[in-house]
Amino acid sequence: MQPADSADTVRSRFERRLIDLYAAEPDLHTLPREVFACIEAAADCEIAGFSEFHYGSGEFRVEYSHPDPDPQRRATTTAAYLKHAGSHPFWGKDPAFFGERALRESDFFSDEEFMRLPIAHEVFLPANAHRQMTAMIVQEGYAVSISAHRVVGRPAFSDTERDRMQELRGHVARVYRQALERTVQSMAPVERLIHLCPDLSPRQREVARWIAAGKSNEAIAELLGIRLDTVKSHVRGVFEKLGVDDRLGAALAVHRRPPFTQLPPMWTLPGSRWSPAGLRTTVAAALA
Repeated sequence: MQPADSADTVRSRFERRLIDLYAAEPDLHTLPREVFACIEAAADCEIAGFSEFHYGSGEFRVEYSHPDPDPQRRATTTAAYLKHAGSHPFWGKDPAFFGERALRESDFFSDEEFMRLPIAHEVFLPANAHRQMTAMIVQEGYAVSISAHRVVGRPAFSDTERDRMQELRGHVARVYRQALERTVQSMAPVERLIHLCPDLSPRQREVARWIAAGKSNEAIAELLGIRLDTVKSHVRGVFEKLGVDDRLGAALAVHRRPPFTQLPPMWTLPGSRWSPAGLRTTVAAALA
């Protein structure tokens, strides 16, 4: 058995990872893998998690550093998690409950109590998981969660590891905001418009693209090969979803409004870091 690293060595490793996190200047696509490395350095865990929870719709998305490769098992586990998440605010990721703290499952359940929980038997133990530590970062209408996970047989996270995770939370909150800004700044106006209104129909997206490019209704009709009245109808639909009255209002919305007000950004981005191994679901779908 290899001797455990000294406290100074662990601290030094963690600080180097924080420096790397800032130096990487991640956007939203590259942020999770940078955060995974920081979580592993902070908490000495087998698996790190990065999640977004949207409280308005009930949707959430989570990706792990080492995901279960079986998609059916992931779906079953997700449904079971949602079934039992309301049993305790720790599982439900209640941001008011977490505040600025990093919390551990051992803060609320003894080992014996954990082993009797339905969520343990249906979600964690089948994946050989036990120890968990989570911190929440509240955003506009949603929250980001970072989590550390250990397998059955590992000890509970220590107070020192909890304190490092809590420290990491503050850094991730700052870097997340910076990553959001970098991502928004890299978007063309038409892409920003689409993210302002993720519920645009395919034809409305085409029309919105040409609105953002400054084309008149007549020009859009010619470009798309559709009737002028049809274009006008789509334009009205775009304006209605943006809550504006004219092209000037649409242009101001594109350039002044945050583009991710309806859903968290990570899973709305094409080419996102979220891989097929990530999870996206809704409470209604999971419990159906």
